[in-house]
Amino acid sequence: MKRWKKIILGVLAAVGLFIALGFLLPARVHVQRSTVIQGKPEAVFPLVATLRRWPGWTAWTTNRFPDMTTRFEGAESGVGAVMIAEGKSSGNGTVRITRAEAKQGVWYELDFEHGTQLFQGAVTFEPVGEALKVSWHLETDLGANPLKRWAGLLLDKLMGGDMATGLANLKRKVEVVQ
Repeated sequence: MKRWKKIILGVLAAVGLFIALGFLLPARVHVQRSTVIQGKPEAVFPLVATLRRWPGWTAWTTNRFPDMTTRFEGAESGVGAVMIAEGKSSGNGTVRITRAEAKQGVWYELDFEHGTQLFQGAVTFEPVGEALKVSWHLETDLGANPLKRWAGLLLDKLMGGDMATGLANLKRKVEVVQ
């Protein structure tokens, strides 16, 4: 009986430590990937400001998530444009463009799983000589939930690769056209 008591107390102590350490992890998480594109903002902006064109360059397509459906609402492009993606394999998310500036980029909100997690994102432009540095940012506040904070440690690994793939696709699209 003493052995079981020690095991149970050990497990409870480990769970308590896990939760306590979770509170020490950062509440805000930022993921960013960048690439340099041989092109001008005028070539990149229409691809990122028009959500109907995102399936042509992002990693989140029906090729990857065959059951995913997308629909579009609001403005055709720029502020007020909305893309709603739904699917069992992809999850459900809504992207809403909140700011769009042809020379600087696009800012958006991503509502994943109907408010379960809210993200602020941007695809920004920065001239680099004759080229353009394009950076994709994604940030979220995980709040006080220690389990979400532990999950936040994985966000860069989970999203970063997809963001890098999307930027590589965007680069190919822009550089082939020119």
